[in-house]
Amino acid sequence: MTLGLTSAEVAERKAKGLDNRVDLSSSRSIQDIFAANFLSIANIILLMIVAVLIAVGKPGDALVTGGVVIVNVFIGTFQEFWAKRKLDQIALLSRPHVKVIRDGQEIEVQQEDVVQGDVLVLKPGDQAVVDGPVIEDTRGGPTPGYLDMDESLLTGEADLIRKRAGDEIMSGSLCMQGGGVYLAEKVGEAAFAQKITKGARQFTRQYTPLQMQISIIVRVLVVLAIGLSILMALAYAYQEKAFEDGVSDVAVVISLVPQGLLLMITVAYALGALRIAGKGALVQQSNAVESLSHVDVLCLDKTGTLTTNKIIFEDVHPFDGDADKMRGLLGDFVSSVGKNNRTDEAIGAALSGQKYTVVSQIPFNSARKWSGACLEGPNGGTYILGAAEMVGPGLVDAPDYAAQIEALSQKGLRVLLFAHSPQTIRPDEIPTDREPDLPPDLRAIGLISLSDELRPNVQDVLAGFRKAGITLKLISGDNPVTVQALAVQAGFDPDVKAVSGVELAKMNGHEFEQAARDNAIFGRITPEQKKLLVDALRKDGHYVAMMGDGVNDVLSLKQAQVGIAMQDGSQATRSVADIVLLGNKFEALPHAFLEGQRILNGMNDVTRLFLTRTFYAALLIIVAGFINTEFPFTPKHNFLLTTLPVGIPAFFLAAWAKTGVPKKNLIQSVTEFVFPAGFAMVVATTFIWILYRASDDTSVETSRTALTFAALLGGFWIILLAEHEREDWQNGTIKRIDPLRWAVTGAMLLLLIIVMAIPELRKAFSLTTLSWADIGIIAGTMTAWAAGLFLLWRFNVIERVMIPNYSGSTTSESKRAEKS
Repeated sequence: MTLGLTSAEVAERKAKGLDNRVDLSSSRSIQDIFAANFLSIANIILLMIVAVLIAVGKPGDALVTGGVVIVNVFIGTFQEFWAKRKLDQIALLSRPHVKVIRDGQEIEVQQEDVVQGDVLVLKPGDQAVVDGPVIEDTRGGPTPGYLDMDESLLTGEADLIRKRAGDEIMSGSLCMQGGGVYLAEKVGEAAFAQKITKGARQFTRQYTPLQMQISIIVRVLVVLAIGLSILMALAYAYQEKAFEDGVSDVAVVISLVPQGLLLMITVAYALGALRIAGKGALVQQSNAVESLSHVDVLCLDKTGTLTTNKIIFEDVHPFDGDADKMRGLLGDFVSSVGKNNRTDEAIGAALSGQKYTVVSQIPFNSARKWSGACLEGPNGGTYILGAAEMVGPGLVDAPDYAAQIEALSQKGLRVLLFAHSPQTIRPDEIPTDREPDLPPDLRAIGLISLSDELRPNVQDVLAGFRKAGITLKLISGDNPVTVQALAVQAGFDPDVKAVSGVELAKMNGHEFEQAARDNAIFGRITPEQKKLLVDALRKDGHYVAMMGDGVNDVLSLKQAQVGIAMQDGSQATRSVADIVLLGNKFEALPHAFLEGQRILNGMNDVTRLFLTRTFYAALLIIVAGFINTEFPFTPKHNFLLTTLPVGIPAFFLAAWAKTGVPKKNLIQSVTEFVFPAGFAMVVATTFIWILYRASDDTSVETSRTALTFAALLGGFWIILLAEHEREDWQNGTIKRIDPLRWAVTGAMLLLLIIVMAIPELRKAFSLTTLSWADIGIIAGTMTAWAAGLFLLWRFNVIERVMIPNYSGSTTSESKRAEKS
């Protein structure tokens, strides 16, 4: 019978949908990215106002009102689409090649062209793309008769799994040794790798604390703006004012919703993503960089994440004390049998030896945990290399090496036992229907110590995380003993023991959550248990990041607030991750954490600018309504007020922000600044407005120009004053204001002078000429306002007035006393 399908059978099964087509896209579509950035409440409201302004013949005002929305959507969409394209390119390069047998010939096809019933060929280095049993290769010729599969991307288990005829091959596993063929039984969505990632494919957006706080602020302002707009519309209808004027005034009120603040969040995220891209980290979710700064628990997978999947030979520990002799025997053994696995490769790279004829050979497998070979030559006989607990029971006159193994294990090393028997084992003496026995008269030569190769700078990076107060959890599907050894290498406490998945499976919900809270090392953990551990940590109030590379990490990456993947990991893992470490650069993570802090500090400054303007503008509009005067601003004036002292400086403040842990949460920090600054500014600008409106010789246009000029000067002062917290002013610890702030403030003042000096620009923004006396009065008033605001903060006037028996102490001792 011919092995494999015919072309006709393949075509028939494709027509029935029995092929391996699955969604291999690395992330969301461009349509989904655009919709997520476009369909916000503020954007929709502003675009409705734009439509009305165009309808009443005010295209200039419409452009001013809607321009920010367009820029916001463009930047957010561009940044996420750029990350998507980068990941799609990585996915295309990493797609496995598939060899199948069709019409009696071995050919190469795309993985989506595999159909149910195909016979697939696996050789060392090939990845399985569907599930099915190993079958006998009837084509003739020498065949290994086995496949040693690496299933670490699926299970986290680093040891190779021996597969023979009838054993199941799982999609996502890699053939490392041997070779053979297997039958495609489960294809497409039915394959193991697809099932395990199915629950993780739906896109969900994790909102960061900053986004949630800004969302609260924006919602409050949306309600305020809509309420004021309704009241104004009713008042204008009652007073029978022109519809066009009403629409323009409502547009100013709606602009109280700080759409520029939303834009600056997008810009800050894009700048952060751009900075860490240069360090080797690709940001898929624009908010992921900021989100990292909130992380207090970092969960790490072992295989392929902390390690490079390579083993390093450390040393030999002979029982007779002759290290050179043992190195020679071990080098001869590996040179003769070849580098069949990672352990052989590590020893072969460190030790040279003579190649002798191999009489017989027993390859390593994970069930037996030892390999062996019978060699000819002067030191001939059968050599065994494997785990001490498996080889030890077969030794003759075994030395007491338990304490030595314990000491080496405490250093985070793997330990193997090397032994020799003078007996010759012929190939026909090796059973094929069961596992072979150890040879008789087997005597121990010594121990071999090995270590997992950690990724570059892992120890320094993890030490930095610990210093920053981040709790580390190592969660792996590998053997708990192996995980424990690796954890010690990476800097974990040697006395901390690993908890196994078997133990977790026996726990109830409360015990499971307690184990997640109290332990740092977990081994033999299933993908579902990884997800539950992350979920338990989140329920405990932690902000969790999960870092992994395999299909078995997908569910936990989705469950975490921040998912981090390696470039060399599975495509499914890269697809769901918020951040992908390009080139597997572990050292890029600290830069990402610092960028998150920079974003928070920058947005603190930016939010102060925006909300101070919004607060005083809203109060001024309310005051103007109460005193029954003209509307104080037009959309063109409002454009200047949102651009010169807020919009343009906000960009530079976000770009120049410094790293460091924020002292307070955003809402607390901003409200302590905004309310006194905004209220004091309303008092100053209302004085200017009433002063000019009370004069019979002053037109509405001149009054609005004076008010706009005063508000702009006040905004420039806010740029300088917003750098520090209230406590810094009170303690008198401020030595200077950042020269960059003086520079941007001076640049904005120069732009204002240019606008006021050029008639065409004055006319474009509906401004009139101010006399030198006017300028002096306005500048003096706003300088006095800034000095008064400084004194309010410096001498804590607000607390002295509002808090009885206020002591005025600001020392750290009194603060601690008040807290206790």
